[in-house]
Amino acid sequence: MASSNQTVLIFGPTGAVGCAAAIEAHRRGARVWLAMRDTNKTIKGLSESDLESERYTKIQADLTDASIVKQAVERSGATTAFVYAVFASKDNMRGIFDTLKDAGIEHVVLLSSFAVKGPAEDENNMVNFIEAAHAKTEVAMKESGLANTAIRPMYFTSNVFWYTDGIRQGKVELLYPDIKFDYIAPKDIGTVCGAVLSEPRFRSQHQQVIPLCGPELHSQREAMGIIGHTLGREIEIQELNEDQWVEKLLKNGMPRSVIDSITEGMRVSNEGRNSYPDHAEVSQNVSKYAERNPTTLADWVNANKAAFAAS
Repeated sequence: MASSNQTVLIFGPTGAVGCAAAIEAHRRGARVWLAMRDTNKTIKGLSESDLESERYTKIQADLTDASIVKQAVERSGATTAFVYAVFASKDNMRGIFDTLKDAGIEHVVLLSSFAVKGPAEDENNMVNFIEAAHAKTEVAMKESGLANTAIRPMYFTSNVFWYTDGIRQGKVELLYPDIKFDYIAPKDIGTVCGAVLSEPRFRSQHQQVIPLCGPELHSQREAMGIIGHTLGREIEIQELNEDQWVEKLLKNGMPRSVIDSITEGMRVSNEGRNSYPDHAEVSQNVSKYAERNPTTLADWVNANKAAFAAS
């Protein structure tokens, strides 16, 4: 691995993916600027000594404000940037992408979604909320003329946190417990992003898509068995119907549009659609770009045991 001389700008470094992207870019030798709405906010995963390093610098910025984004790019001198989709953007972030390009960014890495299939502009990507929001952002990014990479991860392992209380108590309520997910660790997603940001050899195309999946497919029922085994406890499964599932997530504060999108995807998987036809190939991408083995579900649970400690 060659040492990078890139300067990168990471928007959203307090998130698990953004933080991992920053750490990986730094590990590969890049100078990393951490673009935050509140620069006093703690970045979980980076210590104070890390932040005192001359290769990490916090900078105030907000992906909803083009003028502040422009200042952040110009002050940092960054040529690559990591961004995420801002669902509330009225122009699908087109103005932000134009600003990034005009201010000096040469390549942007967007955290998109595996729900987007094929060309982002395909009308089939405009049906459900999650895929449409990401697809429209990808289209705006392309139309800006910026060289770009759309990272499309599937099912985040951190979605297991939806069931934290149940895991602690040994009884988890699931919708369609026998459908399969790939359980990709946010750290792995961010590591791929950081590698692309800091290594020109991973940016050979003007516009590219990198789909990401976890290394193993598990049904939700199997996953809870792995989680229980790793934690040393039995976890009982109670199956919910869609109405019960929706009500539960609404009470937890999840937006209805997001719930409906997730529920629809789970329903069609339960009806027999193969959500992972290319899993064998796509699951190799973490190793290809991160240049290490991917994180298994058991690995991730081991690293997050404290979150599931019995109350």
